[in-house]
Amino acid sequence: MQNKNIQNSKRYKVRGSELIGICKDAALKINKHNADEFEIFAASSVENEIEIFKGKVETLSFSDSIGVGIRIFKDRSIGYAYTTVLEENSIEDCIGNAVANARITSSEEYNYLPVEEETVNKKKLIDDRALFHENFLDYSIESKIEMAKKLEALTKSKDARIVDIDSVGYHDSIYETAIFNSAGFCDKYKTTTCLIYVSAISKQGEDTSTGDFFGCAREPSRLDLEEIAGKAANRSVSVLGGKKIKSQRANLLLDQVVSAQLLGVVAGCLTADSVQKRKSLFEGKVGQKIFSIGVNVFDDGTLPDGLSSRPFDGEGVIKGKTSVFEYGYLKTYLYNTYTARKDKTRSTGNAVRASYRSTPEVGISNFYMEPSETDFNTLLNETGSGFYVIDIIGLHSGVNPISGQMSMGAKGIWIENGSLKQPVKEVTIATDILSFCRSIKKIGNDLRFIPASGYIGSPSLLVSDIMISGK
Repeated sequence: MQNKNIQNSKRYKVRGSELIGICKDAALKINKHNADEFEIFAASSVENEIEIFKGKVETLSFSDSIGVGIRIFKDRSIGYAYTTVLEENSIEDCIGNAVANARITSSEEYNYLPVEEETVNKKKLIDDRALFHENFLDYSIESKIEMAKKLEALTKSKDARIVDIDSVGYHDSIYETAIFNSAGFCDKYKTTTCLIYVSAISKQGEDTSTGDFFGCAREPSRLDLEEIAGKAANRSVSVLGGKKIKSQRANLLLDQVVSAQLLGVVAGCLTADSVQKRKSLFEGKVGQKIFSIGVNVFDDGTLPDGLSSRPFDGEGVIKGKTSVFEYGYLKTYLYNTYTARKDKTRSTGNAVRASYRSTPEVGISNFYMEPSETDFNTLLNETGSGFYVIDIIGLHSGVNPISGQMSMGAKGIWIENGSLKQPVKEVTIATDILSFCRSIKKIGNDLRFIPASGYIGSPSLLVSDIMISGK
């Protein structure tokens, strides 16, 4: 068992003011250098990770990190450096390295800070009250361990065919960020998040199957262990006895998690840097109809329950709600400041930073497809005959973002006359991203989000005429 400096999260003291102080002290040191502009990004994270196996703690780890990253702008060149040592000499060295790097990197006309109307003079739409839940601090590490153990036991109790639990994992974090720049922006935020996951193994005769599920929230009390256990068990046992089906074109009814995974593939092709590097099939398609029905897709960094919500992005641009697809038409790509200037437009507030160790890139926040009023049973009935897909395998290794070709393994249940009939395993679904978008015929009302390089949400989807390769 791994055990590193375990502590009760109730001892945590908010560091926002400390981060702002670090930024301001660094700014005074930068003023000694002949920089045109500068940006200081400070961040800290406190994380717990727990793994349970057969009722015992297998892994228990704690991490606490803090650091600062500095961008120096000089003659439209950018130098970057970071440090995790916050003593005065180390900050001075970090600034010196950033200044030196600015002399080496190439100059581009788009290299300057966001303008004030995007940062200082724009009202924030979300704040710490939505992002940081004080109740998170009421949970000791012991109570989190008990929660994970309870999930393991609950999942196994859901069905007699559940013979083992493959894994149970819990992870949580407190994350704080502060940005200070020479254009007058100075602000901070803090967030809490937690995630729990279970994978169940079921057996019937000689056949075995696995199924998993998860929950994520701002605080542990909002994790529904009963739902997570039930869904993991059901996803495992529902495909017991599954067989291959003959190769054919068929209607697909996609589970929300599967739909969200596929929507994530679409999202990855919509970042402006991918488009500008000619690595996206959506290049040149703004204004074109991509979906055959009136699909609306948003990237909204201000959803109160969105785990990727922030008051501002990784370079201080105030977050908002971006309509990416409206009634099936592609309206915009997702931009940070640099990529927006290349396309002569405004940032959509999609600058993301993995940590203080990296510069701003382009990524999603809460990216989701708007649900309809159609319930799952209606979708099932309208599928007629087809394949209800509850799990896919090898999606990302089977996608080409330039050609759009997709190939993935799948399992689920065959549908006859609008009813679930026969478990199905070991089939391959082959299509391409644009064909997939055009083939969506109905959208459900059961929107669900998954954490995946952001927070991606989709309802169940009815998709027509997709190639399935079986026997």
